[in-house]
Amino acid sequence: MKIAQVLASRGDGGLEKHVYELSLALAERGHDITVIADPVFIRKLPTHIQSIAMPSHYSRHDPRLLWALGKSLRQGQFDIVHAQANKAAALINSLRYFFSGQRVATLHNIKRQLGAYRHFNQVITVSKQLAKPFADEKVTVIYNGIQAPLITKALQEKQNALPLLLAVGRLVPAKGFDVLIKAVAALPVILWIAGDGPEKMHLQSLIDRHSTKANIRLLGARQDIYPLMQQADALIISSQREGFSYVFNEALLTQCRVLATDVPVANEILPEKLIVPTDDPQALSARLQILLADLNQWSALMQKSYSTAEQCMTLTAMTDQTLALYRKLLSS
Repeated sequence: MKIAQVLASRGDGGLEKHVYELSLALAERGHDITVIADPVFIRKLPTHIQSIAMPSHYSRHDPRLLWALGKSLRQGQFDIVHAQANKAAALINSLRYFFSGQRVATLHNIKRQLGAYRHFNQVITVSKQLAKPFADEKVTVIYNGIQAPLITKALQEKQNALPLLLAVGRLVPAKGFDVLIKAVAALPVILWIAGDGPEKMHLQSLIDRHSTKANIRLLGARQDIYPLMQQADALIISSQREGFSYVFNEALLTQCRVLATDVPVANEILPEKLIVPTDDPQALSARLQILLADLNQWSALMQKSYSTAEQCMTLTAMTDQTLALYRKLLSS
């Protein structure tokens, strides 16, 4: 298949990670992949991936951006044109009469305006919640997949007398780390928060004011998240909202216990006993005390979720499902 992956964002987050890894995986399967994206992203791609730079710093309505993308799509004669996220979807929708090929768009986050997606042959969403606005025959849920981590058994031996809890993410209000700090402050636990961001000073102030029994540390940005997960007794997701949490995926594939607030994709994979309301430190604290009192039972509750992750949330599974959708579109 001749496939174009279109990315119009200019960042370095989960969306870019997804497009990068999916493009490489599709190319490894022998497909003709062209990535159309911002020059900064293009420079990160290996040389065997074909690419076309487009001026994505322009707005989605700018004729210079529309002309550049439209020209690339028309000349490429692609079998599949896959728009990744909202700006790319809006651009492809505006140009849909000017090029051939089946149009696919992936919705990565909750958005109010979904009109552009309704003109695609098929929409992929990264969670079941995101799929709800679309007719069943027009949407396919494909969880983002990652390369399964190597589990180092030596790190699984716990070194701490107190339970060690881990939280990972950018230090921003949406991650709910302030709620987590308040929830564990009076518990005899160790809490490590790995990440950096604008809320660092505020969170440190909360730790200084609220922590009585807990040993809470802000670790800063870390590159060793998998080893940290293997050391921890559990990962805590305290987010107020999520599109797709790579941290959750990583925890499941590392076979780390998880407790999460009621956000996708955790609320689609975890059993009800491992989901708590968002923005409620009392509920989070109460559930943590119950779970920490019997870690073996917590592990038992996780087994089905581990299995689901191995089947549906690896890079291989994501690539298989994406290719199956492409083939279905072309055959129809």
